[in-house]
Amino acid sequence: MGVKMKSRKKIELINKIIDRYDEGTCFYCGATLNGDLEADDFDDGYSADWCPDCCKNVDPDDDWEEVCLDAIDKIIHDSPFEP
Repeated sequence: MGVKMKSRKKIELINKIIDRYDEGTCFYCGATLNGDLEADDFDDGYSADWCPDCCKNVDPDDDWEEVCLDAIDKIIHDSPFEP
């Protein structure tokens, strides 16, 4: 059983997820994702949601809306995140 977060902390995390969704940045570290075709570290061998900073894929199916909602749902229900 995980540790329950306080409501204020949940709201802060949900706001951060929404901000990162709007900015198109990595949900894990906040860096610009590979989808930025003009970035110096763009790599056409990886998907648009691959993060060149922490090397994680945000969503292998590129369904940003669903990933954002899943992350918010995990926070609301105190579920652990899978790296």
